[in-house]
Amino acid sequence: DQYSRDQSVVEHVKRLANGRCDLCGEKAPFVDKKKRPYLECHHIQHLAKGGDDTISNAVALCPNCHRMMHTLNRKRDVELLQMRVKTRDGNN
Repeated sequence: DQYSRDQSVVEHVKRLANGRCDLCGEKAPFVDKKKRPYLECHHIQHLAKGGDDTISNAVALCPNCHRMMHTLNRKRDVELLQMRVKTRDGNN
C-alpha cells in the first residue's frame, strides 16, 4: 500500500539527523544529486498500522537500517528509535 506522506515531515527529520542514521549512527552512505546526505524517512509506528505522519513518529535511517526495520522490526530497535525521538525533540 502507498500512503500520502507530508514532505515537510520527511525534510524535517532528515535535517534533524544531521547526516547520520538515527539507528546505527553512521554517516549517510552517499550524497544525493542535491548534495544532501542520503537518508530515508521511517515511521516508527508504521502508517499501515495507524501510525501518524508526524515528526514525533518519524526518523531518518540509512538504507540498510530502513530495510532492516521493515524486515525485522525488532522491539529493541523500535525502543531505541523512540528514545532517539524523545531526546531529539526535547532538545528542540
